[in-house]
Amino acid sequence: MAKNTALINGRVVDVRRGTDEVMNLLFNESGVIVGMGYIPDDDSDDTRVIDLKGNYIVPNVVDSHTSLREPGDEDKETLASASLAALQQGITLLVSTPDTNPPIDTPEMVSFMHTRRKSTAHVPVYTMGTVSKGLKGQELAELRLMAESGVIGFTDGNSLEHTGLMRHALQYSSDLNLPIVITPEDPMLSQNGTMTEGYYSTILGLRGIPSETEEIRLARDIQLLERFGGVLHVFPISTAQGVELVRRAKVRGLAITCGTAPQYLWFDESDVEGYNTNFRLKPPLSSRADVEALFHGILDGTIDVIASHHQPHTIDSKRTDFVSSSPGISGIDTLIPATVTRLISQAQMTVPAVFKLLSANPLSIFRLKKPGIALNSKPSLSVFELKSEFTLTSDMIRSQGKNNPFVGEKLIGQPILTMIDGEVKWVNPRIKPTLAV
Repeated sequence: MAKNTALINGRVVDVRRGTDEVMNLLFNESGVIVGMGYIPDDDSDDTRVIDLKGNYIVPNVVDSHTSLREPGDEDKETLASASLAALQQGITLLVSTPDTNPPIDTPEMVSFMHTRRKSTAHVPVYTMGTVSKGLKGQELAELRLMAESGVIGFTDGNSLEHTGLMRHALQYSSDLNLPIVITPEDPMLSQNGTMTEGYYSTILGLRGIPSETEEIRLARDIQLLERFGGVLHVFPISTAQGVELVRRAKVRGLAITCGTAPQYLWFDESDVEGYNTNFRLKPPLSSRADVEALFHGILDGTIDVIASHHQPHTIDSKRTDFVSSSPGISGIDTLIPATVTRLISQAQMTVPAVFKLLSANPLSIFRLKKPGIALNSKPSLSVFELKSEFTLTSDMIRSQGKNNPFVGEKLIGQPILTMIDGEVKWVNPRIKPTLAV
């Protein structure tokens, strides 16, 4: 059995420098890179050679906003199923939200989840803690103790209704140097709504949510950030007004970042016309003008991150009428193909620029230090084929949640191989790279 592994003829993407170049990598039996540019003898019994044929090698691919449901809602998803889906999509790290049952709102729950994830997860999983106790928005959770236990940020999902509590949360975030993550929404405006208010909500007979709901709550939180300090990450941002508010806040030097999800780059409110419940999202799909504003926000650097906003649901909770259905999509399986298809194939962005949104930027926001591709490192990396088009079918989705609006879409970006800490953990059986032992 081969002791070493060589990845040859792969294009190594350096997302920090914005470059990619063909390079051979040699790993020893411990998973450490001991050669770069080295071409081993194919007849060597000590080396397993994997010919990547010019496909892209990307380190540290992150899905930085996922709801993994365990504990409490294992009928929707488990740590094992979600992390296996991630592994088979070339995602080497997951960041999970604390909206479990019970929620992750104490250091004891944080420790429990760390232990659970180490025993069941196929890729590393980092968790955020709640901002408020029990997600009730009435009293701050034990933010400092949870930070000491290993959380990498805090979120209640929506921005806190209580202005004073939000102020104190931001002040803690500044002290702890960990972000408060918000989905900016005003519950009074969005209550009982199912899609964006406007022409389509009117003709479809659905109660609308004003697009201004994002702007109103985000403007308040940016004011708090400017007045009292803090670290704020907005996800997902979905409107032109929201993008502009973040853009202006960055110009003023505030510690604010934001991200969006592929579904907000692909679809708009008109897609609800068929009452397909997979298009019921939270926040809801916005106008085509909002979609264009998101593109501009990515191109000018206002938007820092693309993440899946993974929200798996049972079949029954989606196989119902639009109003009664649960909002959200199961997005881990389509994060990479939906993103690269839209931004590389259609918007002509470079490969390093796109993967910066999926790797270096989320690592920076959540203060995660991971080794890149360098001599003596033991990296986690993925290999992607970014040319051939395929049509997504439901049987390709490995997550337990099948609520995905990309089924039937033509995409690029199939994963070929995933390596965790220098060890090959998965090879795509449909596009198996050339192996020589």
